[in-house]
Amino acid sequence: MFDNRAIAELKKVVGWRDHWDITEIPALSAALTTTESGQYYQDYHPSVRLDYIQALLPSNYPLATFLDDIESSAINQMLEKMITQKKLNNAGMDLARNDLIYDNILKDRPIINESRFVGVEFSLNSDSIGLRAVIHRIGLYLTVAQPSMNLYLYNSLQPKEVAKYSYTSAVSDCFTWLAQQVTIDYSDGSDNSGAVWYLGYYQDDLVGQAVLYDSLNWKNGYCRTCGGGDRSTKYNSISRYITMSPFYVEGVNLPAVGTMFDTDDMVKTPSTNYGFNFNISIVCNLTQFWIDNRSTMTNAIGKIVALKVLEMMKASSQVSAIEQNVQINIIRDLEGDSDTRQVPFWAQVERAVKTTNLDQANVNSTCVPCARKGAIYGAV
Repeated sequence: MFDNRAIAELKKVVGWRDHWDITEIPALSAALTTTESGQYYQDYHPSVRLDYIQALLPSNYPLATFLDDIESSAINQMLEKMITQKKLNNAGMDLARNDLIYDNILKDRPIINESRFVGVEFSLNSDSIGLRAVIHRIGLYLTVAQPSMNLYLYNSLQPKEVAKYSYTSAVSDCFTWLAQQVTIDYSDGSDNSGAVWYLGYYQDDLVGQAVLYDSLNWKNGYCRTCGGGDRSTKYNSISRYITMSPFYVEGVNLPAVGTMFDTDDMVKTPSTNYGFNFNISIVCNLTQFWIDNRSTMTNAIGKIVALKVLEMMKASSQVSAIEQNVQINIIRDLEGDSDTRQVPFWAQVERAVKTTNLDQANVNSTCVPCARKGAIYGAV
């Protein structure tokens, strides 16, 4: 549903204000005091004070560590609440899970090495946030054992390799799998957003040859009856979300190793796999969605962090650290007051979550089926 990057970015929305007396409590780090909204957690309840909090902590639990921990925990809890409130539960589903592109091989079909760069192009079939492809393992079928060689990951937006992975095979005429995770997002907030990706190798690095698997046309898929139809179903469950296109670039057109080639020099070969196989999943991940909507969650973030601090104070046995009447007031605020019709603080948190308006205009409709282009969803 979301990565730790979402938590890290949402922690910048509201900050902690330094204690009024920095000789009593030293100034906090910029990571804790940063506030994009201009709001501070102390503003959400008068008892959310650094001196009160520090008085309740054991001596081996630094205040700065506690503040960071409780902020992370509260924001994670808030996002889980929003997932439920906004009916985004389906956004955590796997659309295709740990599937192989194919499950057998045709031997005695070696591919001639012609000093090319060969590989597979990956392009997500979406221009919206939320869709993610995860390659869990990379397989290569080679004719002979292969000492260490590099597999290169390029993308259309970077002039140099994005990553390279060391591949070694100790066997001949058999698949050897590299347990290397490669994550492809259409939009992840980085310089790679919207990129097309290319994973491959230089044929000159091979000791032997890759073996051809020609029962799959990567453009058209399997025949519907191949393997009882299971192969077609599995491949289509992946290819409906991501286009995978084997290709080569002639050696004469290649720049220096590690430099991105000109995509105009690519020749796509849908019936040639260059020995590659992949274990791949297609999932929904809304990390960037939460980050893009973070300013709308200011009130919810502030209140839920305050709630967790107040709950800690309520449960504390260190009553001498906080004046008795302060703790009584905290309990009253948490539970509400029927005489004054004061709304319980937990209910204020629930309302803050419920009334947060989330812009779902750019979310992938497969991941969030209820999303409507140009729509903003909230509650009244």
